[in-house]
Amino acid sequence: MIMKGLIFIALFASVTLLGYQLVPVAWDKFYTWRVHGVEVQRVRLKEMFLDMDPQKLFLLNVISPTIFCVVGLAVFKSLTGALIGLAVGFAIPALIVKNLIFARKTRFAVQITDGLMILSSCLKGGLSLLQSIEALVEELPAPISQEFGLILRENKMGIPLEESFENLNKRMPSEELNLLTTAILVARETGGDITLLFGRLIDTIRAKSKLGENIRTLSMQGKIQGIVMSMLPIAFAILVVSFNPNYFDIMLSSPVGRGLMVYAVISECVGMYMIRIFSRINF
Repeated sequence: MIMKGLIFIALFASVTLLGYQLVPVAWDKFYTWRVHGVEVQRVRLKEMFLDMDPQKLFLLNVISPTIFCVVGLAVFKSLTGALIGLAVGFAIPALIVKNLIFARKTRFAVQITDGLMILSSCLKGGLSLLQSIEALVEELPAPISQEFGLILRENKMGIPLEESFENLNKRMPSEELNLLTTAILVARETGGDITLLFGRLIDTIRAKSKLGENIRTLSMQGKIQGIVMSMLPIAFAILVVSFNPNYFDIMLSSPVGRGLMVYAVISECVGMYMIRIFSRINF
Protein backbone atom coordinates (compact mmCIF):
# COMPACT_ATOMS: atom_id res chain seq x y z
CA MET A 1 0.00 0.00 0.00
CA ILE A 2 2.84 2.35 0.90
CA MET A 3 4.53 1.58 -2.43
CA LYS A 4 1.31 2.27 -4.35
CA GLY A 5 0.90 5.53 -2.47
CA LEU A 6 4.44 6.58 -3.29
CA ILE A 7 3.92 5.69 -6.96
CA PHE A 8 0.68 7.69 -7.04
CA ILE A 9 2.37 10.67 -5.40
CA ALA A 10 5.27 10.44 -7.85
CA LEU A 11 2.89 10.29 -10.84
CA PHE A 12 0.83 13.17 -9.50
CA ALA A 13 3.95 15.26 -8.95
CA SER A 14 5.25 14.41 -12.43
CA VAL A 15 1.96 15.38 -14.10
CA THR A 16 1.77 18.58 -12.05
CA LEU A 17 5.34 19.52 -12.93
CA LEU A 18 4.75 18.72 -16.59
CA GLY A 19 1.58 20.80 -16.63
CA TYR A 20 3.38 23.63 -14.85
CA GLN A 21 5.97 23.61 -17.61
CA LEU A 22 3.69 23.07 -20.61
CA VAL A 23 0.66 25.22 -19.77
CA PRO A 24 2.54 28.57 -19.97
CA VAL A 25 4.18 27.51 -23.24
CA ALA A 26 0.84 26.40 -24.72
CA TRP A 27 -0.82 29.63 -23.56
CA ASP A 28 1.96 31.73 -25.12
CA LYS A 29 1.58 29.87 -28.41
CA PHE A 30 -2.21 30.29 -28.32
CA TYR A 31 -1.92 33.97 -27.39
CA THR A 32 0.56 34.64 -30.21
CA TRP A 33 -1.63 32.81 -32.71
CA ARG A 34 -4.77 34.70 -31.74
CA VAL A 35 -2.93 38.05 -31.68
CA HIS A 36 -1.69 37.37 -35.20
CA GLY A 37 -5.22 36.45 -36.33
CA VAL A 38 -6.66 39.58 -34.72
CA GLU A 39 -4.00 41.74 -36.37
CA VAL A 40 -4.85 40.27 -39.79
CA GLN A 41 -8.55 40.98 -39.21
CA ARG A 42 -7.81 44.50 -37.95
CA VAL A 43 -5.70 45.30 -41.02
CA ARG A 44 -8.44 44.03 -43.33
CA LEU A 45 -11.01 46.17 -41.52
CA LYS A 46 -8.72 49.21 -41.59
CA GLU A 47 -8.24 48.82 -45.34
CA MET A 48 -12.03 48.96 -45.64
CA PHE A 49 -12.20 52.07 -43.37
CA LEU A 50 -13.95 49.94 -40.73
CA ASP A 51 -12.39 50.87 -37.40
CA MET A 52 -12.76 48.43 -34.51
CA ASP A 53 -11.09 48.49 -31.12
CA PRO A 54 -8.27 45.87 -31.19
CA GLN A 55 -9.02 44.89 -27.58
CA LYS A 56 -12.68 44.21 -28.35
CA LEU A 57 -11.68 42.28 -31.46
CA PHE A 58 -9.23 40.19 -29.41
CA LEU A 59 -11.87 39.54 -26.72
CA LEU A 60 -14.31 38.45 -29.42
CA ASN A 61 -11.73 36.00 -30.78
CA VAL A 62 -11.09 34.57 -27.30
CA ILE A 63 -14.58 34.63 -25.74
CA SER A 64 -16.44 33.27 -28.78
CA PRO A 65 -14.59 29.89 -28.87
CA THR A 66 -14.92 29.55 -25.08
CA ILE A 67 -18.67 30.14 -25.08
CA PHE A 68 -19.38 27.83 -28.01
CA CYS A 69 -17.09 25.16 -26.53
CA VAL A 70 -19.03 25.23 -23.24
CA VAL A 71 -22.36 25.18 -25.11
CA GLY A 72 -21.24 22.24 -27.24
CA LEU A 73 -20.08 20.36 -24.14
CA ALA A 74 -23.34 21.11 -22.29
CA VAL A 75 -25.58 20.10 -25.21
CA PHE A 76 -23.78 16.99 -26.47
CA LYS A 77 -22.02 16.07 -23.18
CA SER A 78 -18.99 14.81 -25.05
CA LEU A 79 -15.56 15.90 -26.19
CA THR A 80 -16.79 15.83 -29.80
CA GLY A 81 -19.48 18.39 -29.04
CA ALA A 82 -16.95 20.60 -27.28
CA LEU A 83 -14.57 20.43 -30.26
CA ILE A 84 -17.40 21.26 -32.68
CA GLY A 85 -18.38 24.24 -30.52
CA LEU A 86 -14.74 25.32 -30.36
CA ALA A 87 -14.45 25.20 -34.17
CA VAL A 88 -17.67 27.19 -34.57
CA GLY A 89 -16.46 29.74 -32.03
CA PHE A 90 -13.21 30.25 -33.90
CA ALA A 91 -15.09 30.68 -37.19
CA ILE A 92 -17.63 33.24 -35.92
CA PRO A 93 -15.28 36.30 -35.68
CA ALA A 94 -13.84 35.62 -39.14
CA LEU A 95 -17.37 35.35 -40.56
CA ILE A 96 -18.35 38.65 -38.92
CA VAL A 97 -15.35 40.42 -40.47
CA LYS A 98 -16.05 38.80 -43.83
CA ASN A 99 -19.70 39.91 -43.78
CA LEU A 100 -18.73 43.49 -42.84
CA ILE A 101 -16.31 43.66 -45.77
CA PHE A 102 -18.85 42.07 -48.14
CA ALA A 103 -21.54 44.59 -47.11
CA ARG A 104 -19.15 47.47 -47.74
CA LYS A 105 -18.20 46.16 -51.18
CA THR A 106 -21.88 45.72 -52.04
CA ARG A 107 -22.67 49.33 -51.06
CA PHE A 108 -19.69 50.52 -53.08
CA ALA A 109 -20.86 48.63 -56.19
CA VAL A 110 -24.32 50.20 -55.89
CA GLN A 111 -22.79 53.70 -55.72
CA ILE A 112 -20.60 53.34 -58.81
CA THR A 113 -23.38 54.42 -61.20
CA ASP A 114 -24.02 57.61 -59.20
CA GLY A 115 -20.30 58.27 -59.09
CA LEU A 116 -20.04 57.88 -62.86
CA MET A 117 -22.87 60.35 -63.38
CA ILE A 118 -21.16 62.94 -61.15
CA LEU A 119 -17.79 62.45 -62.88
CA SER A 120 -19.41 62.71 -66.30
CA SER A 121 -21.34 65.89 -65.39
CA CYS A 122 -18.26 67.56 -63.92
CA LEU A 123 -16.09 66.69 -66.91
CA LYS A 124 -18.73 68.06 -69.27
CA GLY A 125 -18.72 71.26 -67.21
CA GLY A 126 -15.01 71.71 -67.90
CA LEU A 127 -13.49 70.41 -64.67
CA SER A 128 -10.39 68.23 -64.65
CA LEU A 129 -10.48 64.60 -63.60
CA LEU A 130 -9.09 65.33 -60.13
CA GLN A 131 -11.57 68.17 -59.61
CA SER A 132 -14.36 65.82 -60.70
CA ILE A 133 -13.19 63.23 -58.16
CA GLU A 134 -13.21 65.96 -55.47
CA ALA A 135 -16.84 66.73 -56.38
CA LEU A 136 -17.67 63.01 -56.14
CA VAL A 137 -16.12 62.82 -52.67
CA GLU A 138 -18.14 65.84 -51.52
CA GLU A 139 -21.46 64.71 -53.00
CA LEU A 140 -21.63 60.99 -52.21
CA PRO A 141 -21.56 59.23 -48.82
CA ALA A 142 -19.25 56.42 -47.73
CA PRO A 143 -17.87 54.05 -48.85
CA ILE A 144 -17.27 55.49 -52.35
CA SER A 145 -16.34 58.92 -50.94
CA GLN A 146 -13.74 57.30 -48.66
CA GLU A 147 -12.20 55.23 -51.45
CA PHE A 148 -11.96 58.11 -53.94
CA GLY A 149 -10.83 60.43 -51.15
CA LEU A 150 -7.92 58.05 -50.61
CA ILE A 151 -7.07 58.40 -54.32
CA LEU A 152 -6.89 62.17 -53.87
CA ARG A 153 -4.66 61.84 -50.79
CA GLU A 154 -2.36 59.42 -52.61
CA ASN A 155 -2.16 61.82 -55.55
CA LYS A 156 -1.13 64.66 -53.22
CA MET A 157 1.61 62.39 -51.88
CA GLY A 158 2.98 61.94 -55.40
CA ILE A 159 1.57 58.51 -56.18
CA PRO A 160 0.59 58.25 -59.87
CA LEU A 161 -3.13 58.16 -60.60
CA GLU A 162 -2.74 54.86 -62.44
CA GLU A 163 -1.25 53.21 -59.36
CA SER A 164 -3.98 54.66 -57.12
CA PHE A 165 -6.70 53.17 -59.31
CA GLU A 166 -4.89 49.82 -59.33
CA ASN A 167 -4.84 49.89 -55.52
CA LEU A 168 -8.55 50.72 -55.52
CA ASN A 169 -9.22 47.72 -57.77
CA LYS A 170 -7.36 45.49 -55.34
CA ARG A 171 -9.33 46.78 -52.34
CA MET A 172 -12.75 46.76 -53.98
CA PRO A 173 -12.65 44.26 -56.86
CA SER A 174 -15.71 44.40 -59.08
CA GLU A 175 -16.45 44.32 -62.79
CA GLU A 176 -18.03 47.78 -62.74
CA LEU A 177 -15.03 49.37 -61.04
CA ASN A 178 -12.67 47.60 -63.44
CA LEU A 179 -14.58 49.07 -66.39
CA LEU A 180 -14.45 52.53 -64.79
CA THR A 181 -10.73 52.49 -64.06
CA THR A 182 -9.89 51.00 -67.47
CA ALA A 183 -11.92 53.70 -69.23
CA ILE A 184 -10.19 56.47 -67.23
CA LEU A 185 -6.68 55.13 -67.79
CA VAL A 186 -7.21 54.44 -71.51
CA ALA A 187 -8.72 57.89 -72.05
CA ARG A 188 -5.77 59.53 -70.25
CA GLU A 189 -3.25 57.68 -72.41
CA THR A 190 -5.00 58.01 -75.78
CA GLY A 191 -6.75 61.35 -75.30
CA GLY A 192 -10.23 59.99 -76.09
CA ASP A 193 -13.53 61.54 -75.14
CA ILE A 194 -13.88 60.33 -71.57
CA THR A 195 -17.37 61.80 -71.15
CA LEU A 196 -18.63 59.67 -74.05
CA LEU A 197 -17.05 56.61 -72.45
CA PHE A 198 -18.71 57.40 -69.14
CA GLY A 199 -22.10 57.72 -70.83
CA ARG A 200 -21.73 54.30 -72.40
CA LEU A 201 -20.48 52.84 -69.16
CA ILE A 202 -23.53 54.17 -67.31
CA ASP A 203 -25.84 52.52 -69.85
CA THR A 204 -23.87 49.25 -69.63
CA ILE A 205 -23.89 49.13 -65.83
CA ARG A 206 -27.59 49.98 -65.66
CA ALA A 207 -28.41 47.22 -68.15
CA LYS A 208 -26.28 44.78 -66.17
CA SER A 209 -27.99 45.78 -62.93
CA LYS A 210 -31.42 45.32 -64.49
CA LEU A 211 -30.42 41.89 -65.77
CA GLY A 212 -29.09 41.00 -62.32
CA GLU A 213 -32.38 42.00 -60.68
CA ASN A 214 -34.32 39.83 -63.13
CA ILE A 215 -32.01 36.87 -62.46
CA ARG A 216 -32.29 37.32 -58.69
CA THR A 217 -36.08 37.43 -59.01
CA LEU A 218 -36.13 34.19 -61.02
CA SER A 219 -33.77 32.41 -58.63
CA MET A 220 -35.61 33.65 -55.52
CA GLN A 221 -38.10 30.77 -55.66
CA GLY A 222 -35.34 28.18 -55.39
CA LYS A 223 -33.71 30.06 -52.50
CA ILE A 224 -37.01 30.30 -50.60
CA GLN A 225 -37.68 26.59 -51.13
CA GLY A 226 -34.19 25.82 -49.84
CA ILE A 227 -34.72 27.95 -46.73
CA VAL A 228 -38.08 26.31 -46.02
CA MET A 229 -36.66 22.81 -46.46
CA SER A 230 -33.71 23.70 -44.23
CA MET A 231 -35.95 25.02 -41.47
CA LEU A 232 -38.35 22.03 -41.47
CA PRO A 233 -36.12 19.72 -39.35
CA ILE A 234 -35.50 22.50 -36.83
CA ALA A 235 -39.19 23.39 -36.66
CA PHE A 236 -40.06 19.69 -36.27
CA ALA A 237 -37.59 19.30 -33.39
CA ILE A 238 -38.96 22.39 -31.61
CA LEU A 239 -42.54 21.17 -32.06
CA VAL A 240 -41.73 17.69 -30.73
CA VAL A 241 -39.85 19.05 -27.70
CA SER A 242 -42.72 21.41 -26.90
CA PHE A 243 -45.13 18.44 -26.69
CA ASN A 244 -42.69 15.95 -25.14
CA PRO A 245 -39.62 17.58 -23.53
CA ASN A 246 -38.02 14.17 -22.84
CA TYR A 247 -38.35 12.91 -26.41
CA PHE A 248 -34.67 13.43 -27.30
CA ASP A 249 -33.25 12.26 -23.96
CA ILE A 250 -32.35 8.85 -25.37
CA MET A 251 -30.44 10.57 -28.18
CA LEU A 252 -28.49 12.81 -25.83
CA SER A 253 -27.79 10.15 -23.19
CA SER A 254 -26.06 7.60 -25.43
CA PRO A 255 -22.87 7.94 -27.51
CA VAL A 256 -24.63 6.59 -30.61
CA GLY A 257 -27.47 9.07 -30.22
CA ARG A 258 -25.09 12.01 -29.77
CA GLY A 259 -23.15 10.85 -32.82
CA LEU A 260 -26.35 10.75 -34.86
CA MET A 261 -27.26 14.24 -33.63
CA VAL A 262 -23.86 15.54 -34.70
CA TYR A 263 -24.25 13.82 -38.07
CA ALA A 264 -27.73 15.36 -38.48
CA VAL A 265 -26.42 18.87 -37.72
CA ILE A 266 -23.50 18.46 -40.13
CA SER A 267 -25.79 17.08 -42.85
CA GLU A 268 -28.19 19.99 -42.32
CA CYS A 269 -25.35 22.51 -42.71
CA VAL A 270 -24.00 20.76 -45.81
CA GLY A 271 -27.48 20.66 -47.33
CA MET A 272 -28.04 24.37 -46.69
CA TYR A 273 -24.66 25.16 -48.23
CA MET A 274 -25.37 23.02 -51.32
CA ILE A 275 -28.77 24.64 -51.82
CA ARG A 276 -27.14 28.06 -51.57
CA ILE A 277 -24.51 27.08 -54.15
CA PHE A 278 -27.03 25.61 -56.60
CA SER A 279 -29.35 28.62 -56.38
CA ARG A 280 -26.52 31.13 -56.98
CA ILE A 281 -26.18 32.44 -60.52
CA ASN A 282 -23.09 34.41 -61.52
CA PHE A 283 -23.60 37.01 -64.23
